[in-house]
This record gives sequence, C-alpha cells and structure tokens, in this order.
Amino acid sequence: MNTRVFALAIVVSLSMAAVSQGIDLPEKWVFSDVNFLNDKEVDSFLAVMKTAKEAGANCMNLKDPQFAFMEMCPKSYHDNVARVKKAADELGLKIVPTIFPFGYSGGYIVQDMNLAAGLPVRNALFVVKNGVATPDPAGAPDLENLGFEEARRNVFPGWTTQDHPGLCSFADTEVKHSGQSSLKITALDKLPEGDRRRGRQCRLTQRVNTKPFQYYHVTLWIKTDGIQAEGEDYLVVTSADGKRRLSYTNIKAQATQDWTMHSVTFNTMESTSIDFSVGASGGRGGTIWFDDVSVEPAGLSNLLRSQTKPFRVTSRYGTVVYEEGKDFEPVKDPNLGKEALELTYYFPFPSWVWHKGPDIVLTKDSRISEGDKIAVSYFHPVLIYNDQITVSMEDPKVFDLMDKQMKNVHEAFHASGYVMNYDEIRILGWEEQADGAKLSPGQILSQHIAKGVEIVKKYAPGATTYTWSDMFDPRHNARRIDGPGYYLCNGDFSGSWLGLPSEVVIMNWGGTGEWFAKRGHKQMLAAYYDQDAVQSVNRWLGRTYKLGNVVGMSYTTWQKKYDDIPAFFKAIQDWDPATAQQVPERRHWEE
Repeated sequence: MNTRVFALAIVVSLSMAAVSQGIDLPEKWVFSDVNFLNDKEVDSFLAVMKTAKEAGANCMNLKDPQFAFMEMCPKSYHDNVARVKKAADELGLKIVPTIFPFGYSGGYIVQDMNLAAGLPVRNALFVVKNGVATPDPAGAPDLENLGFEEARRNVFPGWTTQDHPGLCSFADTEVKHSGQSSLKITALDKLPEGDRRRGRQCRLTQRVNTKPFQYYHVTLWIKTDGIQAEGEDYLVVTSADGKRRLSYTNIKAQATQDWTMHSVTFNTMESTSIDFSVGASGGRGGTIWFDDVSVEPAGLSNLLRSQTKPFRVTSRYGTVVYEEGKDFEPVKDPNLGKEALELTYYFPFPSWVWHKGPDIVLTKDSRISEGDKIAVSYFHPVLIYNDQITVSMEDPKVFDLMDKQMKNVHEAFHASGYVMNYDEIRILGWEEQADGAKLSPGQILSQHIAKGVEIVKKYAPGATTYTWSDMFDPRHNARRIDGPGYYLCNGDFSGSWLGLPSEVVIMNWGGTGEWFAKRGHKQMLAAYYDQDAVQSVNRWLGRTYKLGNVVGMSYTTWQKKYDDIPAFFKAIQDWDPATAQQVPERRHWEE
C-alpha cells in the first residue's frame, strides 16, 4: 500500500470512528423531583446523582415546591440542600433549580391562599332567613332522575342521551346505594375503540339550561369493582356547544371500593346551556356504579379575596349596592386552604375540592330585609386533575414571591441556570387587571415571562434561563382557539411568545422545535417520561436534531424512575445523525 493510499485509509478510519461515537450534546440533564425535608429521599437522590454521573450526565435539574418558601423551612431542610450541593460539586455535576411555579403553584399558594387564580361568579342569588343569607337552592340546574330510580329496559328517562344501554350501561336493582336501582357501567373493554384521547366510553348525559358564571357543587355516590378508567371522566360537564369543558377534577375513586360519596365543583362560565354527564371512559375492564347524584349551588366555598378578585353584594337586580361592615359582617372563608397551616410537601389539600363555605350574616342596621334575595359576585379556585391549583398571574403580589424565591434559591445554589416553570397554565384572564386592562392570557404571559427573566437577572446576571415549551408554542398550548378559551382561561395563549427573549433556552417536551429554531432559541429536549429510553432518544433527536439549535437532552421522569438513566445516555452517545431515521414533527392540538 503506497503512502497516499495509507493516509487516505487512516482518514476514512478516523471518520468512521467519529461517526460511530454519535453526537456530543453539551448539556445532559436528569430531571429530579426531590423533597429536601425527607432525609431518606435525599439519601436516595445522592445515589441517583452518582448513577447519572457514571452514565454521562453533567447536570441535575432539581424541582421542589418548597423552593418557593425556603425561608420557612427548618434547618434540616437547608442541611439537605447543602449535602446535595456538596455532592454535586464533588461529582462535577451542575445543578439547575426549577423556580416560578406557574401552572402547578402550591409553593406560592400555601403562603397566601387568596393568590389562587379565580373564576368569577356573577350575581348568584342568596336568600335571607333569620338574618343570614345562604345560597338559593332554587338556583340549581333542573336535572332529572339523578337517583336512577326510573328505568325502562336499562334506559333511564330524563337523560338526553345514553351510550350502549344493555351493553355497557344498565339499571342495577341488586347493587344500589339507596332506593330501587343504580346506574351500572361495565364491560368497557368489550366496546369498539373510541377516540384517541378518551378511548372507549360509556356515559349518560342531560342537557339543561343554566345561567352563566354560576358555581355548583356535585356529589356522587360511587362503588367500584376492579374499574380501570379515567377518574376525571366519571363526571363531565361541558358547554352545550361543546366548545368548553367545565369540569376537570379527578374523582379519586379506588379501583375497588364500597359506596363512597365524592364531590366535584364546576362553574358554568359563559354557558347558557350545559351537558351534564356521568359515566366512564378509557375503559380497560371492571365495573363502576353511580347513585344519588345531587347538584346544589356551591355558595362561598373557597371564597377568594384580593384586590384583583373583588367581592360584591347587591339587591337582586343590582339597583342597590350593599356595604361590607355596614349591611353585612365581613366575609371570608376560614377553611380556605386550612390544611396548609402545617408545612407539607404535598399540595393541594382535600378542602380545595369542596367544603362548606361561609354564609353572609346581616348587621343589626342592615338595609337587607328578611326574605330578600340578594345577588353575590365573587371568585373561587378550581382543582384541575389530581393536584393542580394555579396561582394568579394577574395579582401584582406574585412578583414579590418570585423575587423572594429567586433570591433564596440563588443564595442556596449559586446556580449557572434556572428553569422558569411556566407550564400548563389553566386558569387565567378573569380577574380585574391594573388600570382596567383587558389583556388576553397570551398577552399576560408575554409580559410575565419578560418580568420573570428580569427577576432572574437581578440576582444571577450571568445565569442561563430556561422555560418549558408548551405555553409559547402556537401548535401546542399557545395555539389560537376557535372558542371561548384554553381550559378555563378567558381566551387563549396566542402571542405569548412575543415577550419571550430569544436568550431563553426552551425545554421542549413535544412541541414544534422548528418554531423555536426560527425564533433563535436554543433547545433542551425534555424526553423519556417513563417510556422506552432508547426509543424516546431516537424519536426526539430524529425530530429536532436537524434544526441545529439542540444543545442538550433531559432524562425527564414523572415517576422517579431512574433505572433507565444508563440506557438513555448511551442511546444519546450512540445516536448517529447520518444514519438515524428522521421523524416528522408531531402536530399538537392540545397537550
């Protein structure tokens, strides 16, 4: 072999070796949800850090709701923070804390319950008896056959529609909470496939007229036997036009349980007519029974009071405005967030779903008379899914909490980067804004993220800022919506990206990477989600690496499942852009 050929062979060999080494992303993260109050959990996390380092990770992204109120935590908490920071320094791992809990906001709300984002109640009628005004029971929707007592061949009169009577929905005269019969739903796994989100479903629905912006409490007696279905779909309330779902709370029924009463609240929002449904979806087997459903005005349960959430009492038709302290005693809900009196990692608490609220007590010299009906307007929160209570982004007090949190977290970690948790914001845009503004959710978020970056830079001017992708992605949760709004928001999040500085690195969890590339953002790919590690890496890199702005990947586990860390980072090391399959971008319609 001559010298020239030999040299060429060496070049080819080195090139092939380089290709076989795959790619070298600068940032390789492990997402970690850690309770620094729990010594044993911190001990376990220290072992995870070693595993991550050995697998090739160079950063731990730490999330702890208590980062929002570190100054309230005991010395043991700060000792554990110091332990983790020391271990990270010794291992050569960066720490990037998560701050600003927008979306899942327990860390802020436990400091001020009235900072929860509110939905408006407008002119709910209360009736005065013995000097006390309580919700007018006549204000409940006119629903029929809620005890499932009337049934003809498994069909329940009064319900507008019923899925699969005699196939998956039955009148059960043997198993019931009271009366003659109950609604039994079973054999969902035998039904044809349903839509891609809800799968197989079986439910009964009534359509009924309502007043807009009224607040209701629903109770359902439920019994289960091996049910495998979606708890948030046991009760579904939507606007009759189908453009707005009004209930999202996950009813936490066990797979097998005896008769148990469960509560849900909902606000009618803009709706003048609603579809009220009970049933099950996503069925993978088992049986569920419903009985003795009731609906009543929710009254002042979880009443919120703040400058952006005013409380107003008038005569029935609004001609007289009554004064707090003069016509009625000061009103507040003493049980609002009552469980938060003890510092706790978990949030929210049972009372956020439902508890009886305060009544309105008349003063001795009140202008309100016995028997009067009065109109009450106020705000209340809503629990979404299992544990989501959103903090108000319209209340300027939240900026003080953000400032305090950033100061405390930076003093604890002196990190080179911070993830701003603007993610899945599901209530926004109803409260009274400064100077009478009427900003859309997208406009509010646009201004808010710019302020968030400013607060980070105040304490850590050289730090890198990150945020999740979904609320700034026009094909994901920032899409323009032909209807009243995103989830329970007063409008959509279109335009939210206008206030997002291009220096912010996007934590992309499944949105359109091309959109952020065009806007000049670097991207971290937040992958895995407790699925197949190798497939996750291949899919995400195949979709976005070609864009040229990907600076890293995050092993993102919601279940604290750390066993796949080595496989995940090996898949990154082995991934070859020259031979890998290019995966088309996924087009979202919602998360």
